[in-house]
Amino acid sequence: MTAASTALARSELSRFIRRARRRPLRSLRQFAEAEIVIPSGPFQGRRFRWQRQPYTRLWLDAVDSGRWNRFVATGPTQSGKTLACFVIPLLYHLFEVGETVICGLPDMDMAVDKWRLDLLPVIEASRYRKYLPRHGAGSRGGRFEAIQFAHGPTLKFMSGGGGDKSRAGFTARVVMVTETDGLDRPGATSRESDKITQLEARTRAYGARKRIYLECTVSTEEGRTWREYSAGTRSRIVLECPHCGRWVAPDRPHLQGWQNASSFVEAREAGRFTCPECNGAWTEDERTAANRAARLVHEGEEIDEYGELAGEAKPTDTLGFRWSAVHNLFVSAGDVAADEWRAARSHDEENAEKEMRQFVWCIPVAPSAWQETRLEADQIARRTHTLPRGLVPSEASCLTAAIDLGKYLTHWIVVAWSDGASAHVVDYGRIEVATDDLGLEQALLVALRQFRDFVIAGWPKAESPDDRLVPRSVWIDAGYQPEVVYRFCREARQPFGPALGRGASQQPRSWHNRPARTGSRVTQVGEGYSVCNLEREQMRVGEVDADYWKTWLSQRLATPREQPGAMTLFQAPPSEHLALSKHLTAERRVEEFLPGRGVVTRWERVRRQNHWLDALYNACTAGHFVGVRLFEPAPAAPVRRRRRVSVDQEGLDPRRSRVWEGDFSAR
Repeated sequence: MTAASTALARSELSRFIRRARRRPLRSLRQFAEAEIVIPSGPFQGRRFRWQRQPYTRLWLDAVDSGRWNRFVATGPTQSGKTLACFVIPLLYHLFEVGETVICGLPDMDMAVDKWRLDLLPVIEASRYRKYLPRHGAGSRGGRFEAIQFAHGPTLKFMSGGGGDKSRAGFTARVVMVTETDGLDRPGATSRESDKITQLEARTRAYGARKRIYLECTVSTEEGRTWREYSAGTRSRIVLECPHCGRWVAPDRPHLQGWQNASSFVEAREAGRFTCPECNGAWTEDERTAANRAARLVHEGEEIDEYGELAGEAKPTDTLGFRWSAVHNLFVSAGDVAADEWRAARSHDEENAEKEMRQFVWCIPVAPSAWQETRLEADQIARRTHTLPRGLVPSEASCLTAAIDLGKYLTHWIVVAWSDGASAHVVDYGRIEVATDDLGLEQALLVALRQFRDFVIAGWPKAESPDDRLVPRSVWIDAGYQPEVVYRFCREARQPFGPALGRGASQQPRSWHNRPARTGSRVTQVGEGYSVCNLEREQMRVGEVDADYWKTWLSQRLATPREQPGAMTLFQAPPSEHLALSKHLTAERRVEEFLPGRGVVTRWERVRRQNHWLDALYNACTAGHFVGVRLFEPAPAAPVRRRRRVSVDQEGLDPRRSRVWEGDFSAR
C-alpha cells in the first residue's frame, strides 16, 4: 500500500469515526440562538436572541432543566408565543434530537396553515432546509397528515376531529399541542376521553421520558390551558424593583396613569408600570433591565428580602408558565395604557374587556354565565357519618328513596331524614339490567321488582336493629321508558310513584311551569315540584324542577356536617364513595340571562355519568313530599271574619257585600 492510499484510508476512517460518534446535544436555548432565524416582522433575517423578549430565557431554561416532562405555556398575543413555545421546541426535537413529533391541533385545516405560516418559513431560513421533502406530503402544498424529513424523523399532525381511531395508531415520545383549549372536550363521536388525553396516550410507552407541550392563549378558568397551568407549577416571573429593590410581580392593577386621561394620546404618554410594593413608577429602560434580570418562581417558592429563593416548589410533573403585558417588551407601557383607555370607552365594553384579559394580560375571561364554585368529588367522599352502611340514625323520622333507570344499570339511593332537613345517605347501589337476555322492557321490570324487594324489607335503626324503617315515598325517574315505569307503579302501588324531571339539563330539555294552584290536572303544588294526574295512565306523576332541586341538594352537600340541613354519607373509606361523588359532581350550576325568562339557574353536564345525582335529587324531592322541611313552617294565622256591612252604615248595596276570610296582609 502506497503512502497516498494509506493517508486516504486514515482520512476516511477518521471521518467515519467522527460521524459515528454521537455529538452532545445542545440545550434548547443554545439551539435557538444558533439555528433559528426570524423569518418575518421587525427582526426579519436576524438570529433569535432572548434579550429581545427576556421571558424566553426563563421558558427555554425551565424546559431544559429536566424537572418536568409536561409543559404548559400561555402569554399575550403578538409577543413571540408561537415561536418560543411551539416552533422552537418542535424544531429542536425534529432536527437537534432527530426524533418524530406529533403535532396536535383542533382541525386538519389548521395543519396546513401551521406548516405554511409558522413552521416552513423558519425551516427555510435555517440550515435545515436541506432536510425538507422534495416530493410527497408537504413538498408542494395541499392537504397532508404527515411530513417525513430527509434525515428520517416524521412530523405527524393529529386533529380533534374525526373518531378516536384517528389518534390511536401512532406512537412518539414528543407531543406538541397548539390551540389547546380547542381540543379540550370529547368529540361527538368519541366514546373515550378528551382529545388531549388521547394524544398524550401516544407517549405512554416512553414513561417519564415523554415530552408534552401545550400552548394556547388563555380562555376561561374552565379552559384546559388555565386548568393545566393552575394544576402545574403555576410559575410567575418576578422582577427586581429599581426603587425599593424588592422582587415583585406587577400585573394589570399596577399599570397606572391612563385612568384619568382625557384622550388616547394622553393615556399613552401617562401610562407607566408601578411597583406593587413601593408604588414607584418604572421607566421603559428600568422595565427592560428588570425583565432581563427576571427570575422564575414556582408556587410554594418566594424570594426573600436578601434575594434568596425560599420555600419548596409544588410537586408536579407539569411546568405551568405564564407571562403578561409587563413582560412583553414588544409593546411599551404607554401602548398598553392606550389600549386600556380605549377598551374602557368602547361601545362594546364587555367584548373589549374580554380582549384585554385574553390577548394582553393573559388572564381568564369572566364567563357571561355565572358559575357557582363546584363541589369537589373528594370533599363529598369524606362527608361521612359514624354509622356503617345500612343503619338508620336514631334521630331519623323517615326514609325516602329514588331510582334512575338505564339500559344496562339502574342506580338507586335511600336517604334518612331528621329535623331541619338533615339528611343521611343510608344506602345506595346499582342493579344490573339483563337487557341482552330479556329485552329492555322486561329486564327493567325485573330490576324494578328486585328494587321493590329491597324497599319492602326496610332498613334497621341504629339503636334497635329489629325496628326496620320502610321508605315512605319512592320516586322512580320516568324520563327513560315511561311506559315501563307506569306499569310497575300500577303493580307495586304505594310507596312507589313516577317522577319526571324538568329543566335545562334534562333530556328532552323542558322547563317546569311551576303551577300556582291546584286544579283538575294539578292535585298538589310543592316547592319546586307539582303532582299531576295522568288520566290515561290512571295515576299521578311528580313533575320536578330538576334545576331547583339539584341546587337544593348542592346546598345540603356544602353545609358543614355539624349544622342542620347537612347531608352525610354512611361510614366508609373515601375511595368507596368516589363513584357516587363523581356522579354528584357531574354537573355544575350556571346562572345566565335568557330572553323571555330573565336570569335562570340551570345545571349543565360536565361528565356523562350523573345517574346517582338524578336519583338523589328525586329522593330529596320525595322528602319534601312527605313533610321534610328545612325550616319549621310559620304557625297558621287565625281566621278573621269580616263583618257584613249594612246599607244604612256605608250606603252599600247589601247584595254586593261579601264575607272575607284569611289574612288580609297576605292578599
